[in-house]
Amino acid sequence: MLKVSKNQLQKETNQDVTDTLGLSVGPDESFEIATATGNSENSGVGNSIPSVTPEENQKRKENRKDMIASKAAEPVDFAYERAIGNNDSLYSNFIELIALTKRKVARIVIKENGKRTGFATGFMVSKELMLTNWHVFQNKDMATSSEAHFFYEYDNLGHPIDPVIFKMDNSKFYNNKELDYCFVGLAPKDVNNEYSLEDIGYLYLDRLIGKIGEVGVEKLNIIHHPLGDYKQLSIRENLFVGIDDIKIYYETDTAQGSSGSPVFNDQWQVVGLHHKSIARMTEDGKYYLDRHDNIIPEYDGKIDITKVVWLKNEGIRISTILKHVKEENPNDSIITAIEQLPQKETLTFSINGKLLNDRPIKNIEKQNIMETNTSNNIIISVPVDALSSENSIDISLSTKRIATNKTIEPQKGNSSSNELLLEAAKISKEDSIDFSSCRGYISDFLGKDKDVPLPMPQSGGDIEKEIALLKDKSMVLKYFNYSLIFNAVRRMPLISAVNVSGDPALRIDDSDRSDDWLRDARIDKMCQLDDKFYGHSNFDRGHMSRYQDAKWNIPASKENELRNGIYTCFYSNACPQVPGLNRAPGIWGKLEKAVLEKGVKKQTDSDEIKMSVFNGPIFNKKTDRIFRGVRTPMDFFKIIVWLDDEDNLKATAFKLSQKLLLGAIDFDESLLLDIEALDIDKVVEFKNYQCSIKSISEATEIDFKGLEKYDTFISNDGLDHSLLIDQESIVV
Repeated sequence: MLKVSKNQLQKETNQDVTDTLGLSVGPDESFEIATATGNSENSGVGNSIPSVTPEENQKRKENRKDMIASKAAEPVDFAYERAIGNNDSLYSNFIELIALTKRKVARIVIKENGKRTGFATGFMVSKELMLTNWHVFQNKDMATSSEAHFFYEYDNLGHPIDPVIFKMDNSKFYNNKELDYCFVGLAPKDVNNEYSLEDIGYLYLDRLIGKIGEVGVEKLNIIHHPLGDYKQLSIRENLFVGIDDIKIYYETDTAQGSSGSPVFNDQWQVVGLHHKSIARMTEDGKYYLDRHDNIIPEYDGKIDITKVVWLKNEGIRISTILKHVKEENPNDSIITAIEQLPQKETLTFSINGKLLNDRPIKNIEKQNIMETNTSNNIIISVPVDALSSENSIDISLSTKRIATNKTIEPQKGNSSSNELLLEAAKISKEDSIDFSSCRGYISDFLGKDKDVPLPMPQSGGDIEKEIALLKDKSMVLKYFNYSLIFNAVRRMPLISAVNVSGDPALRIDDSDRSDDWLRDARIDKMCQLDDKFYGHSNFDRGHMSRYQDAKWNIPASKENELRNGIYTCFYSNACPQVPGLNRAPGIWGKLEKAVLEKGVKKQTDSDEIKMSVFNGPIFNKKTDRIFRGVRTPMDFFKIIVWLDDEDNLKATAFKLSQKLLLGAIDFDESLLLDIEALDIDKVVEFKNYQCSIKSISEATEIDFKGLEKYDTFISNDGLDHSLLIDQESIVV
């Protein structure tokens, strides 16, 4: 599940409301999108797509085979059968072609007045120029502060790669509104002065015909950064359905294109510049529809993009763009350079982590991206001196970052050798978890006549509609000593409730543990955050019910106590938090300790200390930040319930407000285009408030009415909260 701004989605896909109403949206395009609204039986194409005669299609087929024969790095018939969908097999060099091609595609970060205002995709087409859409940069000024982020993608271990960033050079700027193209220059060196733009390379734009063949049968590919996300590839998901003198048309129900994306054939030749996408919407164009024609619900101006049905994509033909820009700039050497063939490229190899020197590069005479190799072997050339080592030689393949092999080992300490389980092993482990013995949060934990039920979402509120349900339609996930209710839209727990028992000194976790975080297979895994979200993010996986709070067992058993603590390490129980908030001795732990020392009754028959604790995020669309497409809360609540010396129930609430270090966490501010970007303090700062339980209920849409009568908070000057100067100021 990926929640995105509806406004941002329409900007990203270049889709206006008029696109779904059959109205003219430009001087050269007029659409009648009957299938884009309501109960469309076709997934497909409006009447605007030009028809193609059988004779024309046969001619396209012949031209396509001729082009494959001259350009493809594989047998002609094999490549053609795959291109038209009759053969899904691929020669292994298909992957290498992708690796060579994708490095030239970048995420564009649009910046105006020092703030990010949007994202797009662009790709290098010469040693100096990048190609994207006119609607991305309508004038030079829009490109002044913007950047191109290359290698903004995941590596082979699932870790985000630090991008190589180049500033735009708008002294080289050529655009056209009618054809929706924009060529813009980039600085010759990256912002850190480490990489040359020539190191990136560029994609050759071929004006010859035959790059795409039969209408209705050939499949196309897209490399893009949809909504500014990490680089994605839509491989053979787009069916070529039409062509005219200006555009190509391709349809899919699984993915939309991204502004400025290159559209490729199976030989990774650029055939088009993605122009816009059309989604299924209501007849008035106000709401997106899912595949069952149900309106996709909107929360805080955002919708679940995974439910959107994409009907049609349009791209501007590369040959048309090349012809136009050359006619407009006939004597411009920068434009003429687009026609120069790029140098021959090879992938980068390393031995034992040491980068091998590139072999000499020669200019290619034909547009063969790589030489044809008819054998079934992959040949790797290794310098002789590298073979003189007595050590074994490990070879890893990469287009940028050098990585060493990772193996699955037992979780032990903080060893860097087990940072990530193989995905298959991870999924298998998640699916095999046994929850049958988990009793969860116990409402009468403090006493048989001291029932404190788990608070539920307020009936009829928006939050109630966002809760993840189990197979039996219940909403409570039970673990050892705690339970939670999960918000599937926010991808975080709504509330996590834990029974805490025993001397806190005995529950201190001083082990050198390495948590193995898993998703809970009882609810949709896709709605839970995961390793990729948290990896290299500078966020902690913040326990809502703390490891230390659940780490107890009756009867006492070190093995079971350890198990109970480990069961808090589910993503369903975590929120993104800055380091120090939840780590021992974190602020949450200090609050619990202060309440224990000041007012919690010890049981008469033992030294056992009991309390029930409710934790969760406080979402606020005015202050939340967007990180990797996820709305990240700035505030959290904690409500502690205990028995005083007179055996009376008491409760108090706390709110923690965190301000994050801007330099450490790279927020996606452009996904909050309707909200002014926040200025962030340059230091990490925490603010603790003791507050009324009623105020927490209002802020979270959780029904805490049953606890309000036990609230120890005393209003100060009519306010529903008071800043905690120190632990002594806590009122119990």
